[in-house]
Amino acid sequence: MNEKFKKITQNPKLLIAIGIGGILLIFISSFFNTDKKSNKKQVSEGAVYTAEQYCEQLESGVKSIVTGITGDKRATVVITLESGVRYAYASAAETDTSSATGSTTDQSSQSKKQSYITVKNADGSEQALVVTEIMPEVRGVAIICKDGNSEVVAEKIKNAVTSALNITSKRVYISGGKTQ
Repeated sequence: MNEKFKKITQNPKLLIAIGIGGILLIFISSFFNTDKKSNKKQVSEGAVYTAEQYCEQLESGVKSIVTGITGDKRATVVITLESGVRYAYASAAETDTSSATGSTTDQSSQSKKQSYITVKNADGSEQALVVTEIMPEVRGVAIICKDGNSEVVAEKIKNAVTSALNITSKRVYISGGKTQ
């Protein structure tokens, strides 16, 4: 084994050919990258959602609830949100306290500095470190479904939706009618 290695290392043409072959393999492998990038932003803690994506997710869940109660797969659900998604960022606070004592008065002052902690992305840009993603509150829910005019069905839907979304019943409107 040791003699074969000596023969390979003594032939400069063979070493150059192996080196070029290795570089070509690395170059070719970059074209067949299986790690597809999605259009969602990724943060070290998890995915970052937009308010629209969050609203669509809630509407899909409420529609599943309505379908489970009424059997109507064509129910219409519209949810409005109070605001967009908010983020809490990691920060560092510094407090500087100074005091001065005079012959007749004592003075003290205090100043605070707050700075956000940033991380470098793969492309070299810096981004504030997200600690918490705060989803917006639900402003209201409108549901149009089969048997929505029935008090019993409407009450079942309203109880399920208010429990699932943790909102008051005043924020939920249910009606029967033609669904799409």
